[in-house]
Amino acid sequence: MNLRIPGSIACLAALLSAARLTGAQTPPADGPVVVAPPAPTINYRVRPSYPFEPQRLRLRPTLDGVIGETEWTPLYTIGDGPATGVVYLNWDAECLYIGIKAAKPCWAVVDLDTNGDGWLRGNDNVELTLAPRGATGVPALSARVLDAASDKDAPVWNAKAVDVSLIGIVVGDAAGGQVTEISIPRGMVGLEPRSGAAIGFRTDLLPAAAAPAATAPYEPHLLLELSLVASKAAAATGIVPRLTLEDDTVIAGATLRATMQVMNQIDQARTVRSVTWQGQGAATDVVKSVREVAAPPVPGLGDVKLRYQTVIPDTAVPGSYRLNSAVQLDNATDVSATASFEVVEAYKLSAVMDPPSVTILGPVQVRCNVEVVCNVSRYSSADLEISAPAAFELKGKTRRRVSSHSDGSVSRVSFILTVPSATQAGDYPVNVTLTWKGKTWKTQATLKVTRADGPK
Repeated sequence: MNLRIPGSIACLAALLSAARLTGAQTPPADGPVVVAPPAPTINYRVRPSYPFEPQRLRLRPTLDGVIGETEWTPLYTIGDGPATGVVYLNWDAECLYIGIKAAKPCWAVVDLDTNGDGWLRGNDNVELTLAPRGATGVPALSARVLDAASDKDAPVWNAKAVDVSLIGIVVGDAAGGQVTEISIPRGMVGLEPRSGAAIGFRTDLLPAAAAPAATAPYEPHLLLELSLVASKAAAATGIVPRLTLEDDTVIAGATLRATMQVMNQIDQARTVRSVTWQGQGAATDVVKSVREVAAPPVPGLGDVKLRYQTVIPDTAVPGSYRLNSAVQLDNATDVSATASFEVVEAYKLSAVMDPPSVTILGPVQVRCNVEVVCNVSRYSSADLEISAPAAFELKGKTRRRVSSHSDGSVSRVSFILTVPSATQAGDYPVNVTLTWKGKTWKTQATLKVTRADGPK
């Protein structure tokens, strides 16, 4: 059966067809209409729904473009959508560390509420946008801050509030994908990383084909609520473990001491069958592994404190490590806790010239100011020695003795040098060496010398 379309209906159909093909959708002469895909967007009104651990352990990773098996703690895995990968988050007293291991090069958008008080509040909300590896014509990292403190009813984006040169970023390859490691320093946009602090955080991945669409400043962003912790525990019904370290920074050769407190929240005593202490990851060879089977019971509505100590080997490399304590109770109940600690250099040395540059008209006197930070927990003394260019004259002795009575103490020493009038223009290095128990630490300061004609 043939259907005939009335003239008015046919005219309307033609008009509708023409309306669909106006503007950028004009069809090519020899093919169908090609409609460009929409720009990728992020639904900030919904929190990321991936499983995550809200307690973020203090741990300092190495920013080298490689996600090591034990140096990062995963936050969540993005397993759906056009861009997939794993997001990592750790911290220490100096920085917040973000790691992203994507299956292929992609855009990454990081939103951070440094005070954990909610988006659209204050001026502590920062958004970082990271370009795909190999992208041209765009910055590798851009940042902007949402300022809702000046006028909470009219927040504004500020693209100049963050100096991105202060943010550490390393990008590497991973089996055809992309690894990005970021460090955000303490003090930036109100960031104060410490145990017990709360932050809001989310990271979203988008395809590399198109840049992420910018959101309006009044668009609310729902973030994950996270807490920064020095140790994290796996509890059981009625039993709460807590692991604490006497000092979370130690030097090689020092003793690390820890206490595992097991708290019983019911009125029935519990038997402790065993306690196991061991290092995790890189700490496996740094701390002593111990299993104890003779431990006191945990009284009802009481607690028991289990002690542990180990000597850090002299060969331990400075860095972050993790200690784990696992307690096995009766009725097949297991609880555990993990704490992080850092192996640091016994001494930290730095030197500067004052002034850093001089113009020679005659003999000139300068100072080499040396700062020595000692991380030894008890009294210690070390030898500090300066080595200047041969023509320079040193006032006093080339070697000084510096003493420290506590961990974190700072000593300052000034060496006075005279630069002869015959010194030629150039850069002159001044070397400083500190010696303690056969180990040495070295630093260098440079004096820039220029010449000027004397009076005629």
